[in-house]
Amino acid sequence: MKATAEKEKARIASAEAVPVETAVVARGPISAFLSYNSTLETEAIVDIYPQTAGQIETLLAEEGQVVKAGTPLLKIEDRELRVDVQESTNNYQHQQRGFARIEDLFKRNMIHRQEFDDSRYQLEQARLRDERAKLRFAYATVRAPFDGVIASRDTQVGARVGTSTKLFSLVKLDEIVARVFVPGRYLSVVNENQDALVTSEFLPDRVFKGWVKRISPVIDPKSGTFKVTVGVRGEKATDLPPGLFVGVRILTDTRPTAVLVPKRAVVYEGGERYVFTVVNGAATKQKLVPGFEDPQHVEALSGLEVGTEVIVLGQAGLKDGAMVRPVNAAPEAAPAEGPVKVAEVTDPKSRGVPIPKSETTKSVQ
Repeated sequence: MKATAEKEKARIASAEAVPVETAVVARGPISAFLSYNSTLETEAIVDIYPQTAGQIETLLAEEGQVVKAGTPLLKIEDRELRVDVQESTNNYQHQQRGFARIEDLFKRNMIHRQEFDDSRYQLEQARLRDERAKLRFAYATVRAPFDGVIASRDTQVGARVGTSTKLFSLVKLDEIVARVFVPGRYLSVVNENQDALVTSEFLPDRVFKGWVKRISPVIDPKSGTFKVTVGVRGEKATDLPPGLFVGVRILTDTRPTAVLVPKRAVVYEGGERYVFTVVNGAATKQKLVPGFEDPQHVEALSGLEVGTEVIVLGQAGLKDGAMVRPVNAAPEAAPAEGPVKVAEVTDPKSRGVPIPKSETTKSVQ
């Protein structure tokens, strides 16, 4: 009877316990960064114009096409230019044969020096005319000046073009940058080749690695900021098109063995942060002293130990000391190894979000 009563009491207590989902505090790396918004730009974009006039005969490239340096983009009608080449080549060959005879006579002292010099001059002029004709003929095929992507095509087959007619815009997508303007107080924590991360809401779940490419040595007296140029590359040339709105995070500090609490466990109350731990089936409210943060985790500077079970779902409205019942099959552990986590230091001017004093101080050490 006593055992039955105890089982019934335990059943009633279990039924009254609040069902919650828990995770485990773990140890892992986390970093601080400066966060800004920007728009991607390319450092190499050119408008392509023809070097000879004529009617477009064939289009060989289209918008969005990836091309290599020297790739033919279009061809201008070249029948007349081809005739000019043939004419100049025939004339040059004729001058070569004539000069060979004159040179032979000169060596045998049968003609004057002036006649020899005149023949040599005529040969050189014929060579230059032939080279010029071949060059103009080559201009009839418009080629890409460097590796890149056709951003726009501004002509069509049959159009009459001149040397001032724009044909294409070509961008070099392996030199993509984002320019951000950082407050002067961070001048000492931003350095060339510093790691950065680039994300975009238009490319969810993708993070691109970047680096600080250049730092302006001048602080703008009006805004109090200095310009930082961040380079970024995608896996493919078309991954990061110019004009894409992105978030840029410049990493400033890393803590490789931080105590990481899942951000879902944090409860905000009266300007403070708390978490509920589970001890002997009861929820215990505990103040969180935060350090670095990222979208998934927050660093606990004190009060929480690795392995502590914290409530990540069901803590809303939960009272300190309330009985709880974890419903997840196994606690969700924060990863102790893997990619470096990043903690955000958001500048008020960049995104309009105030920087908590404690977090800002820790993030720019």
